[in-house]
Amino acid sequence: MSKQILNVDNLKLSFQKQPILKNISLSLNSQDVYALVGINGSGKTTFLSIIAGLLTPDEGSILINGKKNDSNHVSMAFQPTSLYPYVTGKDNIDLLSPDPKKALDILKRLNKSNLEILSKKVKKISFGQKQRLGIAIALSKKASIYLLDEPTNGLDSSSYKSLVKIIQEMSIEGCCFILASHEWGVIEKCCNRLGMIYNGKIKKELDLSDYMNGGSPPTIQLKTTTPINIDQLLELDEVTNVDSLDACTWYIKLQSKQALDSFQQSLTLKNISIQEWARLHPAKEWEILYNHLSEGGEEHNA
Repeated sequence: MSKQILNVDNLKLSFQKQPILKNISLSLNSQDVYALVGINGSGKTTFLSIIAGLLTPDEGSILINGKKNDSNHVSMAFQPTSLYPYVTGKDNIDLLSPDPKKALDILKRLNKSNLEILSKKVKKISFGQKQRLGIAIALSKKASIYLLDEPTNGLDSSSYKSLVKIIQEMSIEGCCFILASHEWGVIEKCCNRLGMIYNGKIKKELDLSDYMNGGSPPTIQLKTTTPINIDQLLELDEVTNVDSLDACTWYIKLQSKQALDSFQQSLTLKNISIQEWARLHPAKEWEILYNHLSEGGEEHNA
């Protein structure tokens, strides 16, 4: 049975009278892998830093394993800039990891063929090598919750796959993760919950178990053979929301899973000719919204 690991209640933080985080609340249990997505400047790293005890909020509370501000049970991945640049990778492990042997084992799993970083000064190794080193150090700590800020940045395909496997294994063992990430592939493979932070607030949340159990209303990606207008779709009873890339490519939110069959019939009755049809994974839906916001678009409900 899972137990509550993290409880964040009404967190607020301002900098020079400018609100950065606004009334953020979040509860996570053991085995949760929570993806925190958001455009640059939305507050992801600030939020993780507060949980890790690196920043102090203006208001709100954080309980870890039921204890207030207990950052001893939190491990945050070292960013490359947090490593010691003038000593070797091995020296960094010895200085920063509470379990150097475990850190070395994790580093080998991430990339067994690239261990020369252990003997090189950190300032002389690549960004991806620094990233692997920081992840290995963070995951070597015995913690209840692990905070990984853009963990796949700079990783090659092999290291990426190994990291996904390690996160999956550790979550099964009862660990909890927050991944601040723009990498939708790792989100689909690892995460059971998603949250989107926008303008200092968590605007959207999703439990993927709802999707897996069929409880979440589906979104359909529809490509038509000829251009249509949005009113042709919005007037259908099964449709709750519509977004588009162009006049032939549409993202359509339906009222329920049960509406799928009647929706197809309604398209036929409206003489809308379909070229492609696919039900989107929720992470893909969120990727569409993320890209929309990144390009300066307004928040919508797709």
